[in-house]
Amino acid sequence: MALDNPTLVGYKPFYIQVNSSLYDTKTEWGLIAKSNPYPALPSAKEPYSNDWKDENGEDEYTEHIYYESFEFSVGFYIRAKDTTNGQTAEEIVRSKIAAFFNVIKDGEFAVYDAYTALGRRKVRYASYKEDKFISRKGTARCMFTVTFKCNDPVTLMALNSNGTAIEEVSAS
Repeated sequence: MALDNPTLVGYKPFYIQVNSSLYDTKTEWGLIAKSNPYPALPSAKEPYSNDWKDENGEDEYTEHIYYESFEFSVGFYIRAKDTTNGQTAEEIVRSKIAAFFNVIKDGEFAVYDAYTALGRRKVRYASYKEDKFISRKGTARCMFTVTFKCNDPVTLMALNSNGTAIEEVSAS
């Protein structure tokens, strides 16, 4: 396939790990992660409380605070050229996006963004938005956004030291 993604100096990969398979989105599908603005800290759920009408304030049960799940969106970019064997750039772009979706469409997985050095587990696919698709003179490019949902907002994940897996960050 004739992916036409540029060499990006200092590019920091975006990784997805499904079961024990680790994928760099650029290497595996030609998808360059442009932005990944997920939060460093989660939002707390409202604790259970009683608002006694004959007392000031509220009795909040704060022995253990729980946190809300959150959604985050990652912008991706892909570019391809027509091949000499007749495969069009549009076909290449669509097949790479479909292959990416095929990996993330079912169940939960872990993600790690090398740019922000943040990773999460219990992540699932939530939605897709195509921002722009351009096809001209034997090339095609697509910019799109994938929204993910994180159902474990407190466990931090990182790429292990040999770069082969996303693992839970041990508490110090």
